[in-house]
This record gives sequence, structure tokens and C-alpha cells, in this order.
Amino acid sequence: MDLGAGWTISFVFLPSAGLLGAALYKLVRGWRLPDMTKGAGAEAKVGLAIEYALTRERCAVAHNVEGIARAGDIDHLVATPRGLWVIETNHRRVPRPDFQETLRRIALNVQAVRGWAPGTPVTGCLVIVTGRNDPPKPTYEWGTETIRCFESAESLMREVRAEARTEGGSSDIARSVWRLGKEEGARVR
Repeated sequence: MDLGAGWTISFVFLPSAGLLGAALYKLVRGWRLPDMTKGAGAEAKVGLAIEYALTRERCAVAHNVEGIARAGDIDHLVATPRGLWVIETNHRRVPRPDFQETLRRIALNVQAVRGWAPGTPVTGCLVIVTGRNDPPKPTYEWGTETIRCFESAESLMREVRAEARTEGGSSDIARSVWRLGKEEGARVR
């Protein structure tokens, strides 16, 4: 029975690539597997909340956008009729030095998105998905950027859903964001 090249890719290459990635992560940051799992779960939860909230024309979402990012990736890039959202997700409050780095990355990516879609309002935000009772401040400053902060995927969803219901916006921007979700480097036309 010939399984073909797909078998080799699925059963040999992909697991090998995953193990190599895990080994590189271990070298750089240590295993901290619970943090990796919680972080991935938090991003997935926020992504689903965003997609659920955006059911209107002129709205779109792309996840893990790298092609236009200046620092790392953009966890979620969301288009609403009022503008674009650059969303970073954390599964817990991060220690102070890491927190400042998170704010810096968000601010750099907000600037990158402004360059990608000139004239479109861009909001940077951080979603801290945690079970703690100590909510974050509503905003943080990094340079000239004001970064909004949400304490849960649900609080972000309420805000994004309210914006999705407004009038206006650009179909071109929404289509370009959807393209980013499918192909890297897509440009606003």
C-alpha cells in the first residue's frame, strides 16, 4: 500500500519540526510548558471571541500576522467600521520588565499598522486573560501611544461588537485584513 508523499510530510516532517521548535524554545526560555499551553489557550479564546463579535460587512480579523508587524507578530488584527485594532493577548499579568516589552511591541505594531493602512484609526490593546481578581488599569502609555487594556476576552468582545454595529468603515480595509489571515504581505488597496 503506497501512502505517498503526504504520509511522509504528515508523519515524519511535521512532528520533527515540532520537536525542533520545542528544543529551540527550551534553549531560549526554558520549558515552562504550562505557560506555553495557557498562552496558546488564551490566544485561541480571544480569537474566537473576536470572530464571534465580527459578523458584519466591513469587519474582519486576521490572527498571528507577521508580514506587517515590526516586533514579533500581531496576535489579532481586527477591522471594524471605526478602524483597526492591534490586539496582544497574555494569559496572566507579566512581570514588570516583560510587561514593558509587551507594551513596546504593541506600540511598534500599532505604528506599523498605521503605515500599512494610512489614514485609518488604529487602536492598540492588550487582553490579559486571567482568573485573578486584580483587574489591570484601563490604559497604559508607551511613548506617544495609549494602549487599552482588557481584563478578559469577554470585555474585549463587548467593545469590538459595539464597534462592529456602527456605520461606516472600508470594505477595502476589511478585505485586506482577511487577506492577511490567508497570505502574508497582503496590502491595503
